[in-house]
Amino acid sequence: MADDTHIMDAREMHEHELLAQTWQLPRGFFGWFTHVHHQSIGKRFIITAFSFFFLGGVLALLMRLQLARPQQTLLGPDLYNQIFTMHGSTMMFLFAVPVMQGMSIYLVPLMLGTRDFAFPRLNAFSYWIYLLGGIVLYAFFSAQRRPGRRLVHLCAAGRSGVLARETH
Repeated sequence: MADDTHIMDAREMHEHELLAQTWQLPRGFFGWFTHVHHQSIGKRFIITAFSFFFLGGVLALLMRLQLARPQQTLLGPDLYNQIFTMHGSTMMFLFAVPVMQGMSIYLVPLMLGTRDFAFPRLNAFSYWIYLLGGIVLYAFFSAQRRPGRRLVHLCAAGRSGVLARETH
């Protein structure tokens, strides 16, 4: 009987080690990209949201500098409108909503006592899409600095040119 408990203890220890190895977070640089644990995804959302919060603050600072004195010529009217729009979009869609999402991804499984969300890879995918969307938004914003040189108009002109070639 003592041998049976010893065998069960060894088997349970082995199963416990395998379970711990399964739930261990990946290490290294590549491991950081493949984490699907809710706490790491939540931290990524929160850190990225505060990075966009900083960028939105820089845009707000530029607007306040423009409005500091009457007849200030720091920003032109078109650029001021673009900065105003980017500031609002950044604060709502790249900071306020994602920081709440990050908090919920981090806290809800802890409050429920579960290991993770039902679809952890989907949560990780949503983070990477959020980051890519923010980067693309700021890339297009920074590429459109000169008035009259809009990427949207260039893309639309290219499409209409393709359609014109196909119909003729």
